[in-house]
Amino acid sequence: MKNIILGLAMMAISTSTFAQQPPPPPRPPMDQGPRGGRFGRRGDMGPNKEKIEMFKVDFFTKKLSLTTAEAELFWPVYEAHRKTAKEIMDNKSNDEIQVQEAMLAARKKFKADLKPVLKTDERVNDALRIDREFLQEIRQEMMRRKGFPA
Repeated sequence: MKNIILGLAMMAISTSTFAQQPPPPPRPPMDQGPRGGRFGRRGDMGPNKEKIEMFKVDFFTKKLSLTTAEAELFWPVYEAHRKTAKEIMDNKSNDEIQVQEAMLAARKKFKADLKPVLKTDERVNDALRIDREFLQEIRQEMMRRKGFPA
């Protein structure tokens, strides 16, 4: 009798340890963008875009030590460059070299346009470097928020 009870108890314990876990609760549906992201059409991020823009202005202003007068001249030149770069990426051809040449030409024009605003070659080069640093900061933050190690 003891053996039967002991056997049944062992079966109950072993069955419960190998039982399946209940499935996780379903996720709420998200608005899927054209690339499968969480945002609306064409990457519209709503209030997050405004936060990124504010962070960008603060980032550049601090790193370049822009005065108010310099900032008023800098931002239209910067936005024109971003618009040109976006157009190049949107209209890119199958020829990777042509895309890279177009981007290089756009960066050279950006550098030439910044020279009257920032006055010295050193500050212009700093602006180009800071632009790259800003994009790296944004990428790292996105990866961190998605749960990837930094």
